Amino acid sequence: DEVHFTDRETELLQYICTEMTYKEIADKMFVSPRTIDGYRDALFDKLDVKSRVGLAIYAVKNGIVTF
Repeated sequence: DEVHFTDRETELLQYICTEMTYKEIADKMFVSPRTIDGYRDALFDKLDVKSRVGLAIYAVKNGIVTF
């Protein structure tokens, strides 16, 4: 099945592949760190991964983030 992401989830995945902390990402996205936690946890469930590294690997493998 194809996974569909909101614009915010896609944006978060792109930031997750950087050295930025979750707090820095929250500042960039103009939301609270708690909101970032919610987006992240939703992505964990959606993609069945357990860590930031898992999210980053998924994003790169699926072309969401390119370098």
